Amino acid sequence: MSNENNAPQDPADVPKMLTLAPGFCVRQAIDNIAWIDMGEYAVVIDTLEQAELEEEIFAAIQKTIGNKPVRYVINTHTHYDHVALNDAFRRRYAAEVVNAQTKCVPPEGLRYDGTKRSIQILSMPGCHTEEDLVVWVEPERALFVGDIFGWGLIPLIVNLRRETADTLVNTYTRLIKLAPDVIIPGHGPLCTTTELKRWLAYFSRLQADVAAACKAGRDNDDILRSIAPPEDMKTWWRFLKWKHQDCIAKVLKAVRKGWL
Repeated sequence: MSNENNAPQDPADVPKMLTLAPGFCVRQAIDNIAWIDMGEYAVVIDTLEQAELEEEIFAAIQKTIGNKPVRYVINTHTHYDHVALNDAFRRRYAAEVVNAQTKCVPPEGLRYDGTKRSIQILSMPGCHTEEDLVVWVEPERALFVGDIFGWGLIPLIVNLRRETADTLVNTYTRLIKLAPDVIIPGHGPLCTTTELKRWLAYFSRLQADVAAACKAGRDNDDILRSIAPPEDMKTWWRFLKWKHQDCIAKVLKAVRKGWL
């Protein structure tokens, strides 16, 4: 049976278990969580926003990697929707929680090695929060980016300005240069550098279009209505639902204020 108005189902509404490699699992949903068998131990990356999912998550870990002890829980940042099960992992495994509040991440990053694979934690602050971390997983060339990439969203929780726009562009360029085979955002479907590159082009074009419209004397309502989403981005997760309009509004405010 089709859903209301025959709209396609949100791909993140129903949690999906993804195995990226033996012992490397992602539970993809609105909020993503992953667990990775390092060899002698496991690591977990981000821990959702629903503490009531504790038993479901522990059962899934047991089913996929057995009794492997979880030594580290890594949070890409400490917003509530990434940390709900931190305490549960502390209680059950005595896991060490690693994030920008609990650990100093030097410029070269933190590295944890196992007999099966290694991970590297890199600090890339300023795109979403000042705590932003990314996690690079070898040998799968998988990259966890937290909320730095939001399927078309301008992820800033501060105002868009020239300096914050430059931070976004520079960070995305760094992520692309890592050449990951797969990118795991904090929320929603997995992606690749193709989407990061496309977003950079979109962001640049959007700034130019909004600036030109303001210079031509068009009012805000007209600008918000008239800048259409790119055809090739219309299928991006929740992009048409609200993210495109949110991007226009943020760029428009910045241009009107003389910040961009």
